[in-house]
Amino acid sequence: MSFTGKYVLASQENYKEFLQAIGVTQMEIPNEDMVTDLYEGAYYRITKYFGSQTLSNTFLLGREGELEDLDGTTFMTTVNKEGNKIKIQFPKYVYTAEISGDQLIEVNSISGGITNKMVSKRQPE
Repeated sequence: MSFTGKYVLASQENYKEFLQAIGVTQMEIPNEDMVTDLYEGAYYRITKYFGSQTLSNTFLLGREGELEDLDGTTFMTTVNKEGNKIKIQFPKYVYTAEISGDQLIEVNSISGGITNKMVSKRQPE
């Protein structure tokens, strides 16, 4: 199933705890106003809008590229697709995203620590 679409946050777990664990203090907590735009083509683009903040990353699967972390720092990584999941190794955690029906399921996992899960519902175009 294609990742392309606009998704609105339906539920989230442990986001505040996750941010604290990775040392991010200036990030707004997602709520029902959070929107994620995904584009799947030659390149992938993930853009998140929540409150007054926007975070956007564009990447090519299997190629090293520069991404931005939640705290605004940039880093080099290779984004992979494992089965139907996009997997990104951030400096302090692993991010995965997958489509299940009309839902986008995103998981941020800290090794041996906190897991944050966000479920967003695809919006009609």
